[in-house]
Formats: sequence, structure tokens, C-alpha cells
Amino acid sequence: MLIKNAEVAGRLVDIVCRDHEIVDIGPNMEPPQSPSAPIIDAAGCAVLPGLHDHHLHFFALAALRESVDLKAAGNSAAMVKLLREAKSSEWLRAVHYNETLHGELQARRLDEVRSDVPVRVQHSSGKMWVLNSRALARLDVATSTHPGVERYLDGRPTGRLFRMDGWLREAMGEQGMRPGIMLGRELASYGITGFTDCSYTNTQADLFRFHQILQQVYMMGDDGLNAGHLKIMLDEDALPDRDNLIARIESARHRGRGVAFHCVTEVELLFALSALSTVGYSPHDRIEHAALASPAAVELMAEAGVSVVTQPGFLADRGERYRREVHGDLADLYRYASLLHAGIPTAASSDGPYGPISPWTVMAAAVTRETDEGLPLGETECVSPQEALRGYLAPSQAPGGSARELRAGGVADFCILDRTWQAALDNLGAVTVLHTVIGGELVHTRKAMTQAAP
Repeated sequence: MLIKNAEVAGRLVDIVCRDHEIVDIGPNMEPPQSPSAPIIDAAGCAVLPGLHDHHLHFFALAALRESVDLKAAGNSAAMVKLLREAKSSEWLRAVHYNETLHGELQARRLDEVRSDVPVRVQHSSGKMWVLNSRALARLDVATSTHPGVERYLDGRPTGRLFRMDGWLREAMGEQGMRPGIMLGRELASYGITGFTDCSYTNTQADLFRFHQILQQVYMMGDDGLNAGHLKIMLDEDALPDRDNLIARIESARHRGRGVAFHCVTEVELLFALSALSTVGYSPHDRIEHAALASPAAVELMAEAGVSVVTQPGFLADRGERYRREVHGDLADLYRYASLLHAGIPTAASSDGPYGPISPWTVMAAAVTRETDEGLPLGETECVSPQEALRGYLAPSQAPGGSARELRAGGVADFCILDRTWQAALDNLGAVTVLHTVIGGELVHTRKAMTQAAP
């Protein structure tokens, strides 16, 4: 493969790739000998290393593409209308339910809406599912001993399941497995060549699920994984036993694994940092989200030496809702600039499917801090376009680390933009990716700009 007239690090060069590797970068490169090798004219547009999303949930995102999205339903009546009109011959799956907009939801209310098929509805936080009676019976939830099953006083399930994604996946078997080929191509269309799957339910047996995906995958998960971060979920209302938590962290340390804490409240964040201080800090540890962090908590994170993976895209997606619902100082919400100023390695990510997927939307939100109504929220946390992009160029195992660069001998993972580097920095949210190459293979192209080598 030959990429001609590419802007790389401010220079106009050609890029030669063979197999999975960048062979050479420089002016006036000769095309590969293979007659079938494509030639792409970048026409002076920027070519960047492939982007890495440091926090998403791939198979939940794939399932979203086949789900009823309740995000646009602004009230209870709109939610009911969407669910009743949805076509399904088997399971009906809905996402982005929010009790503030849609009212309290249990099996009995879902039965009034749809009782003809099994229905499961996911809360917008991702921490709860609500099932109708047909779904409860299909999965035999009544006999489950999982502590996440909410029950009435007489022992019957209410239909609400908390932190039971792994249980649901196992109970549903193949019904819960969706191919990721189309989603992989969608991610490639944004220039994403790798991602970190942060699902805490990932097990060693789940590795095979990622084999057919286009992107390079770094997977974190449960205590049974042989590698990757141990993902620890924290819920302020049900914090784990501290001694047991410390034992889990120590076990992960002995196996050479870092730990990654899910922290969306300051209580969760302080609890995580307290546990880490007992075990001993490690530069491999991560805080996912740090959605609310006071200045004092920022100092503690800097002392601990953890990295933070944040999601400024949530501001663009639901910033005005935060303004109404968040109790406390909005300046503490999804910090970015202050984390960097404190010396904390920080990178942005999508948290798909819960936040916007496009990295360009996320990066633009990090730069402008504008809400879904275009109003600023926490302007002091704005970062430069270069910093926002650096987060997506950091290595998979070092979010907030030095940006990867295109170089001879490196893996041929890169994307070609529709504009120059400077034009991209001027308006990250408007960037379109024309081509994406993963492992030397052209996996995405937006328009015909390729030709066979002569």
C-alpha cells in the first residue's frame, strides 16, 4: 500500500506499507511491487495514528444498534409509544430509560405496555435492567440467588435487576450474543483502530468474542482474567467489604495486573483511593470516569499516581440534565484541565454505548465544554485541541501517556482525515475520516480515492 501526499507531523510525505507494517515514510516513495496494492492520494490531508478509545463496552454498544433507544422519549407517554410500536418476534430490548423522564418502572408497568414478548429495558446509567413478567419467567429469575434481584416482601421479583449484566448474558446464552462486524466498521469510520473494553463482567472465556473484530482490543474484566486490568465496580449505596476488596487488589498485583475503579461519585472515588493507599499505589492503576471530583480528591489522585479516563462527551450529550440534577459544585463534573495541571495522566473516551461514540464529538466537547443546548459548563476544564487529540493517541495501556507517532517499522494502523492538521485543530467536531487502515488493511473508505498500483 502507498499513501501519497500525506501530511504527517507537518511534512508532506508518502507512506509505504507492506503486510502489517509501515516500511518507510518520506518524499517520492516508490509504490509496492504487488500489482494489487492500493494507492491512496491523501491530497495534502493529515494522516494520524489510529485512534484508541480507552473506555467503551463493545458488545453492549453492538446490542444498542438493535435496541429501542429511549433517549429521544422526553416523557412517559413517548416511552410507552416507542415500546408499543417496536417490532419484535423474540426479545425486545430498550436502552436509555431514565426515571426522571419516564417514571418508575417495574415488571407490572412494563406488562401494561408490552406483554406479548419478553422485554428488557436498561437504565441510562447502565447499572440496572427492568424486565417484564414474560422475560422474568423466560429466564427463571424467581429462582436466582443473585443479590442484584430486587424483590417484594413476599419474595417475588419486582423486575428490576442491579449489576447483573454477566448473569443476564449467561442466562440468555446465544440470544445475548450479537456479531460485532458492523460495529467494528462503524468504529473504523471514525478512525478508531483500537479500544479498551471496560466491561467488568469480561472473563477469560470471553476472549474469543473479540477475535473477529477489526480493531486491536485491550480487555479488562473480572478476577479470573490472566491479563488486563481488574475492573472493580463501586456503587455508593452498596460499597464492597473493604477487606475483601483489598484482597482482590493484592491478588491482581501478584499477577501483574493493574486495577481500574468505576467511580462516578466522590464517595466511590475516595473509597477507591483509600483501598489503594492501604495496598500501596501503582502507576498502572486507573480511575474510570471520576465524574465528580473535588479539588481535594484531585490532590489525592495525584498523590496516588493513578491515571484517569474521563468522558467530556457526556456534557455534549446530557449537560443540561446534569445542570438540573447534579447536587453539588458543577465545577467538579468530568474534570480534565485541572487533572492535567495536577500531573495526573488523563485521556478522554466515549463510554459507549452510554456516551457519544464519535471521538471527534468527544474531543470537541473536551475543547468547548458545551452542553447539548450549546451552553458552557465548567469552562475552566477546557483543554486544547492538541491535548484532546493526544488522549486518543495514547497507547492502549497508558491512557494519558505520550502520543503514538507514525514511524517506519511501526504497525500500519492509521487514519486519513478530510483536511489538514491545522484545519482539524480549528474544528475537531467537523472532522471526517476518509480512510482507515488497520494492520496494513484498508478497512474503511468514505469515497473513491484509491487506485491499483501500476
